[in-house]
Amino acid sequence: MKQTVFSEYEAKETSVRFEGDTKSSRAGCVGSIEETLESKKITKKCEGIETTVAVKGTGKGELKLSLHIPYEIYTKMYGMNLDTLIKGVNGYGQSSVHNKFCLTTRVYDEDGNEKLKAYPNCILTEGVSRKIENGSEEVAEIELTVAVNPDSEGFGMYEAIVSDLDASTKETTVNTWLENFTPDLVHVTAG
Repeated sequence: MKQTVFSEYEAKETSVRFEGDTKSSRAGCVGSIEETLESKKITKKCEGIETTVAVKGTGKGELKLSLHIPYEIYTKMYGMNLDTLIKGVNGYGQSSVHNKFCLTTRVYDEDGNEKLKAYPNCILTEGVSRKIENGSEEVAEIELTVAVNPDSEGFGMYEAIVSDLDASTKETTVNTWLENFTPDLVHVTAG
C-alpha cells in the first residue's frame, strides 16, 4: 500500500557540491530548512471576464537555512577564499563572487520514512551576516538565504520518497543522491 501522507519532520545529512566538484561535502549541523518555491499565474480573459486560470512552477525559489557550517564550505559559498590573500586568510569584499552549488538532504517524517531532496542550482543571495553574543548559553547557528534557480531541465527542486522509488533504480538513486546529484540521475533517458 502506498503511503499517502509525508510530513517533513527533520533534515539529516545535508550536503553541498560546488560547480566543478565531483563529490559533495556535509554542510554541517542543520537546525532548520525553510523552502519557498515560486509559481506564476496565467489567466485568459474573454470579453473582460477571467475564463481560465493556470498555475505553473517557475523553477525558482528560496531556501532559508539555519545551521552550524564547516568554515571551509562557508568561505567557499561566499567566495572568501581568494588567491590574492596569504595562506590562512580569507576576505569578503569586491573580489568575492558567491559560488553556485547543489544542495541535497535526507528528510524524515515523524515515523522515520525517508525522502531525498535536491536543489541543483543554488547561490547565496545575501552578504555575510553573523552575530556574536558574549555570555550566551547556546552557540548561535548561521542563517543563510539561498536562491533556488532552475537547472538545465527547468527544475529548481527534486524530491523522492525512498519507498516509492522503482526497485530497479532505487539503490543507485539513493547511493548517488547525496554525494553526486545531477539531473541525469532522475530523468528518463531516451532509448
